[in-house]
Amino acid sequence: MVTEEDIKKYLEKSGDSFIYEDNIVVNEHGFMSWKIDENKLVLLNVYGNGKYWDTFSIELAKKLGLKSILTATRRSPKAFTRKFGYNITGHILEKEV
Repeated sequence: MVTEEDIKKYLEKSGDSFIYEDNIVVNEHGFMSWKIDENKLVLLNVYGNGKYWDTFSIELAKKLGLKSILTATRRSPKAFTRKFGYNITGHILEKEV
């Protein structure tokens, strides 16, 4: 199971300030939180075994009748295209005010 230490590591590593808990799956592989936006499964927080969560998210999207999966990373998106078959479809821009 995911420990408080795992959550702390995830928050430090990812730069996220919190974990979405509305739709969260926690098991021995880590955790994944998600939501639906239009016809897409949006992965909000993912921690642990990437290959497991990739397969899990594909199965979940199919079960829910969704057309695609969206996710974001602060790391090189090219790694996700290589390892998990994602396509880069845009950019996220941020400005502090």
